[in-house]
Amino acid sequence: MGISITDSRNLITKKLVQVYREATVVKSFGRSFFKDDVSLTKNVSIEVERANELVAVDVLRGTDGNHNNSAKSTEKIFTPPMYSEYMTANNLDLYDVAIASNGSAPALAQLSVKIANDLVRLRDKIERAYERQTWQVFNNGVVSLLHANSIDFKRKAASMVDVDTLGDYWTASTGDPLGDLENGAKFLRTIGKSNGAVLNCVMGAKALTQFLANTKVQTALDNRRINLGTIKLEQRNSVGASPIGMVTAGSWDIIIWTYPEYYDVRQSDGSVLSAPYVPEDKFILLPEAPKFTMAFGAVPQLITNGNVPQTDAYLIREYLDDRKKSHEYFVESAGIAIPTAVDQIYTAKVVA
Repeated sequence: MGISITDSRNLITKKLVQVYREATVVKSFGRSFFKDDVSLTKNVSIEVERANELVAVDVLRGTDGNHNNSAKSTEKIFTPPMYSEYMTANNLDLYDVAIASNGSAPALAQLSVKIANDLVRLRDKIERAYERQTWQVFNNGVVSLLHANSIDFKRKAASMVDVDTLGDYWTASTGDPLGDLENGAKFLRTIGKSNGAVLNCVMGAKALTQFLANTKVQTALDNRRINLGTIKLEQRNSVGASPIGMVTAGSWDIIIWTYPEYYDVRQSDGSVLSAPYVPEDKFILLPEAPKFTMAFGAVPQLITNGNVPQTDAYLIREYLDDRKKSHEYFVESAGIAIPTAVDQIYTAKVVA
């Protein structure tokens, strides 16, 4: 006995959601430093608190203690940009076979897997947008958007330096890569209030070339000291980055990473331009466990027939358009990369 068209569509949707959710998102390197936070509302709010590290002062016995005020926290509210990608299921060759003419269960299963795999590719497209956001934050603290207002997280000028104003670029014989790394480490500790003596440094292609060519670095660099088991799980399980080695700069051990990954942007003339996530002439210094958030707001959706709204980083939506004779599936998300502790990023231009 055949399957009705309505039942066929329901089976496809149920199966493809199952397959889609089984395809776990593997975070790229930039995203691995951000912890996901899903909100039930359109806007997302983050509590930002700046604290000092004051020491207690002793008091005379029998007198009142030192009075302390509660630290002031600032709630920052953001409207994440909206991402919506869709595909037309009935353009697939399998669609007519599975849906029409009382399609068989194997055909329905095969079509479901095909649609789910296409949806995963759409999700990956949005994930690349989020990865790009993280590196924009690391580069200059501004998430640049095409249709929404860009978001400036107001990084301190002292966290974005040009080493030529402090000494020399690394291309010069007098360049001091280890000294520049130590300056960045001091900023993260004293201004960013980061903890721990191990830091992560991600270098662009040109910066890494000059770093490895420096004679002081060649003496100090030791790739035998990196025990992958000691690297934070989030970074170890991410994709795209490779640890080059570890150096000591002042009181800090710094893991040097390379991240030779690119994203493609379609230009107005239809051509595609590839660009690196990490600026080639810079290095980016981060704590071992920074306080950053990838915040997801609620995706607009209609709540009908008593359905419960989907609360997740991604929403799968089905749409039947009888006028256009199309059966469409959408992957939608609304997220923004937020440097909750904005002073825990140090960026330096080291090559002219």
